Amino acid sequence: MCETGKEIKLCTCVPNGIDKIVHNKKSRRFKHLRKEYTWTLEKYIGGTDFTMDGMIIFPNDSLSEDLTNESMLIVLNNRHSFDFNYEPKEGDNLQVFGPQSDFRKFLSFIYRNEKWITDYYDGFKDKTEKINYGTVTIEDKTENKND
Repeated sequence: MCETGKEIKLCTCVPNGIDKIVHNKKSRRFKHLRKEYTWTLEKYIGGTDFTMDGMIIFPNDSLSEDLTNESMLIVLNNRHSFDFNYEPKEGDNLQVFGPQSDFRKFLSFIYRNEKWITDYYDGFKDKTEKINYGTVTIEDKTENKND
């Protein structure tokens, strides 16, 4: 049987461009723009004591055809998704960001009642602390199974 689809992985590898030396002056102009999807994992600390004015940027339902809330929830709730030793704790927040050209587009998930759900924290009211970060890889998955 042939199984096809896309496999989403959350890697802690260094994003492209951070550890590379660019020698051409013209190529330096755009080296700071991210081209890949990235993620940030944070733990919930509690309510914040500060008052701020601003506008909340709400999460999206999808970043691409393959990277949607539904596909991420399947990945997060059915297997170990990270490439480092991590056990989710109540209130942990995973945010997946689109490339730099898609400024302010992101997905957000919170670990509640022993599963990941689509939700977000209000940055003006809730305080979080970064646990880890990295890049999202989406690979074609084709496995031939001879049963």
